[in-house]
Amino acid sequence: MTAVLAGEGGSGRPHLAAEWDGMMLEVPELTPLQGELQLQVMAALWRLGSGTVEQTRAALPPRYRGAYTTVQTVLNRLAERGLLERSKDGVAIRYTPRLSEADYLSRSIEQTLAMASRDARQTALAQLIGNLDGDEMSALRRRARQIETKRKT
Repeated sequence: MTAVLAGEGGSGRPHLAAEWDGMMLEVPELTPLQGELQLQVMAALWRLGSGTVEQTRAALPPRYRGAYTTVQTVLNRLAERGLLERSKDGVAIRYTPRLSEADYLSRSIEQTLAMASRDARQTALAQLIGNLDGDEMSALRRRARQIETKRKT
């Protein structure tokens, strides 16, 4: 597999173009979450679905429940990077994740794998799958079939 920076997509964000088994794939480049507070803020919003600064702050574990302005700054930075959408909610601003947690994780993994050699990619995926227990493996097979069915329609 060959991966190259392919320019900007419709979002104005860089995309990686990757050749995988003779097919060219475009993987939108995702800005990774930086630091534990950003991870906790996104996890809170994924649980809530959306929230104001105060709602998000209240949903954070006590250890990460900093000042209102600290949480507001993190939310605004995540919105500027395209991970959150802002909308008016009365006098407050409501923040909504633009991607589900699963989509964020999938795209992060795709982006990482796009830059790896075929052998490294296959080894990493085999190790991840090999660490699943029987129930997780069954659930993964069901989801893979659902995704394949959806892709064919």
